[in-house]
Amino acid sequence: MLLWIGIGLIVAAVAPYIVYLIGINIGRKPEKLHVPLEFPAISIIISAYNEEAVIKERVRNILASSYPVDRYEVIFIDDCSSDNTRRIAEEAFTEAGITHHIVANTERLGTNRSYNKAMSLARHPIIVTTDADVFFEHDALAHLIARLISDDRIAAVCGDLHPLPSDPSHPAQMESAYRNYYGRMCSWESAVDSTYTFNGALVAFKRDLVTRIDDKRGADDANTAFEAIRRGFRAAYEPGALVYEDVPHDFQKQYRQKIRRATRLIEATTANLDLLRHARPFSRLFYPLRIYMYLVTPALFFIGSALFIVGLALAFPVLAIGVLGLLTMVGYFWRSNTIVSFTTNQAYLAKGLLNLGKDMRVWESTSNKVGTG
Repeated sequence: MLLWIGIGLIVAAVAPYIVYLIGINIGRKPEKLHVPLEFPAISIIISAYNEEAVIKERVRNILASSYPVDRYEVIFIDDCSSDNTRRIAEEAFTEAGITHHIVANTERLGTNRSYNKAMSLARHPIIVTTDADVFFEHDALAHLIARLISDDRIAAVCGDLHPLPSDPSHPAQMESAYRNYYGRMCSWESAVDSTYTFNGALVAFKRDLVTRIDDKRGADDANTAFEAIRRGFRAAYEPGALVYEDVPHDFQKQYRQKIRRATRLIEATTANLDLLRHARPFSRLFYPLRIYMYLVTPALFFIGSALFIVGLALAFPVLAIGVLGLLTMVGYFWRSNTIVSFTTNQAYLAKGLLNLGKDMRVWESTSNKVGTG
């Protein structure tokens, strides 16, 4: 009996993922993107804390973008760094010839509040928010903005985040497996209507439609998307806007990063439940599925798995040992396996649920590089 109950709970846990698997394979695809000959002026906002190790390289990365340097400004918020982040950033932006404004917070504000502070200083009608420790592909900004201005109904767009392609580490391989499926889910959602599971590494929005990011709870990226959706517009995902992050190799750093992200995503999810009353595909299909995935699936999955193993051990002890051994080998040798990545992320979501109520608005640098000053 325990064996079958466990199987039933596992099936119930993965049910929304099966819906997405069907949707991304046979559902609507994003409209073809046409990159315009001229781009609008944009304000790029970066909030950083103790990123002296990567900020110079980050500035070079922005300058190397295909987006014309005379069509953007950068507003750099230093959130009370204890290292030389602000000085190095000032030198790097000046050397690159990028129009910039350095703002030094007098207290730790976190990403959401820092972005809202910077938005009041921005000169251009389109805002791009990005992290200090990620790196664009050459045409990422161009694709991001092209998608944003391709439809008057689109108020916000996010890019497609992946680990650095050159990183062969176990954490990077697991994250890559997760991101590949995650991105396809978001692409299907935004092709039909909207997605709110944005990647904060690269987001663009029209500031007359998204006037403020909720800075009380939740992630800045999800809150940006929710603001667009709440106002009756679309929030889109652009897979052609590739951006890479340096995944922490240290387990403790990665654990803290993933738990913080999970907690803030769940906070944003639970803070906008009134949108379920809206008559649109997002509210009728995608949002309920996401709520189920983040609030229900982790418990069903782990309880179901435990019951399955116990039931199998009681009925077929030798088989249970073999199954556990096989799962252990798969987790060790097949590191990019989707099942391993799924299981790991369910653990992060479960911990994120337990962290609800804690203030997760401030962050720490997770860069792998060692600064040279």
